[in-house]
Amino acid sequence: MNLKTLINKSHYGSIGYIENNNSIDLLGSYLMYNKPVLDEFKDHIFAFTHKELNESYLKNVIYELYPNATILILDENRGHNFGTADLDNFIFDYSKKNNIEWLCKSTNDVILTEDILSIKINEADFYYLNGISFEDLNNFKFDYEKTLGEHFYPQTNFYFINVSKTDYINDKEYIDITYTQSLEILNYNGKIWEYIPGWSCENFLKQSVIRNNLSKMHLLDSDIYNKFCKIIKLYQIGDPSHKNIMINGICHYQHTDKPIIVI
Repeated sequence: MNLKTLINKSHYGSIGYIENNNSIDLLGSYLMYNKPVLDEFKDHIFAFTHKELNESYLKNVIYELYPNATILILDENRGHNFGTADLDNFIFDYSKKNNIEWLCKSTNDVILTEDILSIKINEADFYYLNGISFEDLNNFKFDYEKTLGEHFYPQTNFYFINVSKTDYINDKEYIDITYTQSLEILNYNGKIWEYIPGWSCENFLKQSVIRNNLSKMHLLDSDIYNKFCKIIKLYQIGDPSHKNIMINGICHYQHTDKPIIVI
């Protein structure tokens, strides 16, 4: 079947940070660009942390395009990494509480084209993009097929998960404990994984998939994945979130002032 079949029965859940009205304007432009794809989803959930928030303006921007959307505001903002973990839990918990079976979890800086609708998929509980870097490929001696089979590190910017078969995404107690620890670190640089090995939202998502014994499927077929890995090798891309790379209609478009590599 095509991914469109899954999209039609999934809720689209997107998270992000609102700094000011400019952030809301940018969000609106992303949502407008994504509208042909987002219209295919069963419904929409948006969750935010914020610095300065004009809540009425935010709601007007979203409701103009998606009048039935759910908007969730998390008033406590614990920074990029912890804030992301909090929002991931926030949107998953909402889905769990409201008996939503399928959640497509995304971020506000992901853009989508209609190419995504025709991706071929098999039955699974979890569909993802693998977060892989030049260093990872090098560790596997650039054996691309082996990396896909043995290096499971799912990106958190875009994935589909069967909520009904999953207990939780991030361990809240662990997140709280490590956040308290981060506040005590002298000259903390914001990169918690440099102080606590294994701390990453990707690793927490991986643990959730394994813990719940979810069957999984990568959203790139072998040919496209090999082309993708060649790009990573050519440009020695170290960031496993693959910013500004459009592949199969999915792009983590964080740097709007830089070009997009289309595969």
